Amino acid sequence: MWFHSNAELTFTAKNDGDYHRQMNHEVFEEWFRCQLLPNIPPASVIVMDNAPYHSRKVEKVPTMSSKKAVITEWLISKGAKPTEKMLKSQLLEMVKEYSVKIKTTYVVDKIAAENGHEIIRLPPYHCQYNPIELIWGQVKSFIAKRNNFKMTNLSELTKEALDTVTPENWEKTVRHAEQLQVEDAAKDILIDKYIDSFIISLDSSDEESSDEESS
Repeated sequence: MWFHSNAELTFTAKNDGDYHRQMNHEVFEEWFRCQLLPNIPPASVIVMDNAPYHSRKVEKVPTMSSKKAVITEWLISKGAKPTEKMLKSQLLEMVKEYSVKIKTTYVVDKIAAENGHEIIRLPPYHCQYNPIELIWGQVKSFIAKRNNFKMTNLSELTKEALDTVTPENWEKTVRHAEQLQVEDAAKDILIDKYIDSFIISLDSSDEESSDEESS
């Protein structure tokens, strides 16, 4: 396991108060298509979290923020027959009915499949299962210890930090993520057993109360 050559993407964020907006689905999908996919083995399995820019849907279902005309047009495309007199809230109720039939498909999943790859997504809010979280921690720690707070040096320092990550580092983080999954699965089993016994105990208490009342 290693960082793939030619798949690095670094850029200087604009100082507008929120750098998160600058890493968006346009930037990510361009990198995914043009830099990542050409540099990975055929039929790869890509593990991905649920960041918003990873999860742009192929078909966007209208929401409350959508204009009424857009909602109406979407409904008509699905075979519905909305009327001009319908309120926006009524149209959105129709959207709920028709959107249930739509299978959620993400743009990057479609791109990956078209190129012979498969994407597996982590459970929501479980980023600890992704080994790269620990790798990023290692990279950021390396940079923090050597950063002189000059932007001109930061890009070069980032490349140097990435080069320090070894296959052994990757292997260690993968084992750690796998161990976390095993431990959490064991906890889930214990919780399920506890809940089952709790329900059974309550049912038993109810039956005993009924017996005492009848006697």
